[in-house]
Amino acid sequence: MKLQKFEFERKRERFDCLPGDVIYDSLYDAHSMDAYDFCCESLKDLRLAHIKTWPERYSSDVSYCETRTSFTDASLYALALNCRMLQMVDLSFTGCSPDWPSEIGFTQQGFLVLIRSCPIRVLVLNNANFFDDEGMKALSSSPHLETLELILCHAVTDAGMHFIAHTPCLSNLTLRVCHHITDVGVAELGRAHKLESLVIEYCGEVSPQAAQVVAKSVHYSKDCSDALMKRIGLGIY
Repeated sequence: MKLQKFEFERKRERFDCLPGDVIYDSLYDAHSMDAYDFCCESLKDLRLAHIKTWPERYSSDVSYCETRTSFTDASLYALALNCRMLQMVDLSFTGCSPDWPSEIGFTQQGFLVLIRSCPIRVLVLNNANFFDDEGMKALSSSPHLETLELILCHAVTDAGMHFIAHTPCLSNLTLRVCHHITDVGVAELGRAHKLESLVIEYCGEVSPQAAQVVAKSVHYSKDCSDALMKRIGLGIY
């Protein structure tokens, strides 16, 4: 198969992406015995956006519900094994709780297997509540990573910024709605003197003064734009 780019984006309806809504992946079967048999050695660009989830089971505690997407660690292992040319990964979720574990069907461990197996140059994580500072530490040793965009990644903190500052080829960093990153973390980026561009949007604990000194090109906004609202699943469609 000579496919080089695969992009899937679920068609969103007007009210299906608000926090607390019940959203689902209609293809998910928790008991499916199907094997992953996908091989595309030429695939370089993968984008999966607005993945739905389905409540798999409820416990006796009515406040707890475990949900999973059909995209699991097994899916990531299959990609890592069969798509060794993968360079661009964009994973975007909607309606996910900031807490982990939650609706996302794979773990940070499975995700990092993919990152370590492929020459990832561009990585976008949107509302990825499985990803934290340990994930940032693992990314810091990625020899090919040039562009990283984090949106609504609440588990990433200043410690993660310390790690990512040492990524060998990282030159473009975008942080959107990452409220646990502060001026202290941004200062860690400045010590590396590697960034070509830095975008900070609606990160409440980062000041424009701190952002201006860590990259050659800086875009800073304290507001949440309409475009960003749509990306995080709160826009009107």
